[in-house]
Amino acid sequence: MTITPNKISKHPMDLKLNRDNTLFVVMDVQERLVDAMPDECRSVAVDNVIRLVQGARILNLPLVVTEQYPQGLGSTINSVAQALRELDPVPTPIAKLEFDGCSDDRFLASIAERSRVSAGETGSPVTVVLFGMEVHVCIYQTARSLLERGHVVHVVMDATCCRRLENRGVAEQLLARAGAITTSTETVLFDLLARGGGAEFKAISNLVR
Repeated sequence: MTITPNKISKHPMDLKLNRDNTLFVVMDVQERLVDAMPDECRSVAVDNVIRLVQGARILNLPLVVTEQYPQGLGSTINSVAQALRELDPVPTPIAKLEFDGCSDDRFLASIAERSRVSAGETGSPVTVVLFGMEVHVCIYQTARSLLERGHVVHVVMDATCCRRLENRGVAEQLLARAGAITTSTETVLFDLLARGGGAEFKAISNLVR
């Protein structure tokens, strides 16, 4: 089944990432979820999640972490948790039951706080960059709600995974129809970096080698 997108980016500037008004969200990269992912996307997705977390540290970007029903699905996997511990402040995972992160008041408060900072500096809506597990469930539902609330949403497809690979294509079509921007790890990092040269460029370049 082909889903024809009926929405495109509201404005060309939605495509441009600006570190002054961008928030990263790591969704549900947890032990039992990751173990259930197919080999074809699991290792690539986890590696890129770690690159994005490390990129957030280099570029001094705020970052939110969620965990879906951690009592049953476990905590964030060790390799990602280790990268998160290098952030200052270290983010505390938001445990949730609903698939849609926007159903949790703590998640919405994190977005609202970044929106207040953004409005004071640039007057533009906060852009949320989503990545993690699973792209056709929690990421799609969260992206849809964020878009309904007027946010710009980028979904980093090569830092996502799902148990059945055919659902990736469905998710990408639904995300586009909802108005999200699908992107890649390197695109996000270099768009936020914006220029070559200097310590940040060297650090980001080392991440993606």
